[in-house]
Amino acid sequence: MSEQVPEIGVHDFAAVWRQGSRVIDVRSPEEFASGHVPGAVNVPLEDVLASPGRFTGEEVHVICRSGRRSLTAAEAMNAAGARAVSVAGGTVDWSEAGYQVEQEG
Repeated sequence: MSEQVPEIGVHDFAAVWRQGSRVIDVRSPEEFASGHVPGAVNVPLEDVLASPGRFTGEEVHVICRSGRRSLTAAEAMNAAGARAVSVAGGTVDWSEAGYQVEQEG
């Protein structure tokens, strides 16, 4: 990775999520539908990488399944002028910690 991407653990993320932080989930639509952080917006990683500038000037928290894709996405977003923070451990850690998960359908 070319630059350091800020990361946040799920417990600290839960606090900012409760305050209305914008959450971008970069998993596939199928993964997203199977369970995601309530209020998260699904923008698959390939879409983020294709146009990271759409997040310029925004402060967002980025989440995936385990934290790898969110790091990649946050790096691209930050390089394009966003203030993106990756959620370490992703939705796996989020759900294992007992936080609420929404499902589609």
